[in-house]
Formats: sequence, C-alpha cells, structure tokens
Amino acid sequence: MRAGLAYLAVLGSAAFTGTMLCIGLAFGGYWTSLPPDEFLAWFPLNSGFIARTIPVVAGPALLGLLGSLWLARRERGARGPWAIATAAMLGLVLVTGVYHLPTNAALAGGAILPEAVSATLRTWLIPHALRIALGLTASAFALRAARL
Repeated sequence: MRAGLAYLAVLGSAAFTGTMLCIGLAFGGYWTSLPPDEFLAWFPLNSGFIARTIPVVAGPALLGLLGSLWLARRERGARGPWAIATAAMLGLVLVTGVYHLPTNAALAGGAILPEAVSATLRTWLIPHALRIALGLTASAFALRAARL
C-alpha cells in the first residue's frame, strides 16, 4: 500500500502540474490572443472541457499525498518531504478555490465586461504561475519522499 500511494502521489502531482502547464501555456496564450468578445463567446462553451480534467488529476494526487503523509507520520526522514509535497498541493487547491474558480465562473457567466477581459486574463495568469510552481514543488518533494 505504501508504494502504491507513493506512486499515486508522484504521478498524480506530476499530472496535475502538466495540466496546469497546458492550461497556462497553451490555453492562456490562446485566450489572450482572442479579441474579448470572441473569448467571452468561447469560454462558456468550452471551459467545462478543461474543468473536467482537474478532478481526474487532483483526486489521485491528493489521495496519494495525504495517504503517504499519514503512513510516514512517524518516520522522521520521510515525513518532512511528504509534508512539504502535501502542503504545496493543498496550496495549489487553495489558490484554485479562492481565485480561479470564482474568476472562471464570472468569465463564463458574463459577469466580466469585454473591456475588462484582457486585464482579467493577464491577472488570472499570475496566480496560475503560482499554481504551476506549487505543482512542481509537490511533484519534486513527493518524488524525493518516495525514494526514501
């Protein structure tokens, strides 16, 4: 069980980070290239495809990280890296829940006016870069912990 949870933590964290990279680099670039009216037409129709991928990678990552942290709670060497990996992933989830989900809902629901779209997307990408950094941190520390 220990190895299975560790693999789930490492692979789930890395997959989550890859999803964040794709969203930031591919979609972020695409979104900022669109005229605001085109973006506001595209986003409500297509953002659900992106949103569906998040639980597929976040669920296994969190299960693996939390399970591995629990199993390592009495192991001095492994507990620290698992705690850092888990904290980084929980930070990513927090940023997503506090900023990105409400902003995405506002964009999809028409609450953002066309003249505010460009600034909103530029601002959106800043904490998204933090999500990528947190995902990389979680992946790296999970890999380190799994090797102990």
